Amino acid sequence: MATTIDYLNEVHGDLLDAARREARPGRRPPRRWVPSTGLVAAVVAVFVAAGLIGVLVRSGGFASDSSPAAGSTGGAGATGATGSVASPPRAVEEPGLGYQGSGGNDSGPPLVTRVIRTAELSVVIPRDAFDDRFGQAVDVAEEQGGFVADSQTRTRSGSLTVRVPAANFDETLRALRALGTVEVESVHGKDVTADYVDLHANLRIARARREVLLGLMADAVSIEQTIRVQNALDVTQLRIEQLQGQLRLLDDRTSLATIGLRVREQGVEPGSEVEKASIPNAFERAAAGFVGVIAAIVIGLGYLLPLAVLGLAVWFVVDRVRRRRAR
Repeated sequence: MATTIDYLNEVHGDLLDAARREARPGRRPPRRWVPSTGLVAAVVAVFVAAGLIGVLVRSGGFASDSSPAAGSTGGAGATGATGSVASPPRAVEEPGLGYQGSGGNDSGPPLVTRVIRTAELSVVIPRDAFDDRFGQAVDVAEEQGGFVADSQTRTRSGSLTVRVPAANFDETLRALRALGTVEVESVHGKDVTADYVDLHANLRIARARREVLLGLMADAVSIEQTIRVQNALDVTQLRIEQLQGQLRLLDDRTSLATIGLRVREQGVEPGSEVEKASIPNAFERAAAGFVGVIAAIVIGLGYLLPLAVLGLAVWFVVDRVRRRRAR
C-alpha cells in the first residue's frame, strides 16, 4: 500500500512540474499558418482582373493600331473599293526563266508579281427572282472563263463560290453586283511573290542535290554506300515533290481568283449555319476555352505585375516613414 502511495505522489509531482513548465511566459504552442479570407479574396481579385485585362488585350481593346488591314474593305459602303487592289501585272517571262515543271533545269522563277485575289459579296435581289438570278450568277462564271467550285441553296436564298481567271476578276465582280443590291462587299489581295521566289530557289537547290546524289550512286562500290545514298536520294526526291506541289498550289491560287457570293431575296433574313453538336466538338471547344482563359490571365498578369511591384515599393517607403515618426 505504501508503494502505491509513493508511486501516486511521484506521478502527481511530475504532472505539477509539467504544468509549471507549460505555464511559463514566452512559451506558446506552435500555430499553423492559415491564409486569411482577405488574402484569398485579394488573390482571386488579382486573377480576375488579370483575366479581364487579357481578354481586352486579345480582343484588341488595348491595340495601338486600330486601322484596318491594307487591301481589305467591308461594310455596305465598300462597293466602290474594288479598285483598291491592283490587278496583277501580265507575266513577262524572259527566255530561260520559266518554271520547267518536274523535268529540266530551272534557272529561276518568272519575273512577275504573284497576288492571291479573293472577294466576298452579298447581294439582295427582288422577291421571286432567286432562281433566275442564281442561274445568272452561274452563267457569269462560265462567261468569264471560270467555274462554280461550290454552291448551296436554301429557300429563296443561296451561296456559291466562283473561280475565275485573275485577269477577269474586276469584270466578274461588276457582273455579280448587277444581280441586285450589294449589301456587303470585301476585296482582298495577298502578295505571295516572295514565297514564290523562295520555293523556286529551294527547288533549284534540291534538284542540284539530286544530281550530286545520282553521281554518287553511280560511283558507289559497296552495298552500304548504295543504301546510304539511296536513302538521301529518297529524301531529296520527296522534298522536290513537296516543293512542286506548293508551287502548283500557288500557281492555282494566283492564276484563278476566288469570289464568294451570297444571294437572298428581299424579306429573307440572312441564313446562319448551325453547327451540329457532338461530343468530340464539345471537348475541343472546352480545351480551347481553357487555354484561352489561361492565356488571358497570363497576358493580364504581364500588365499587372509592374503595377504591383510599384505599389509594393510605395507601401514599403510609406511604412518606413510611419515607423520612424512613431519612434
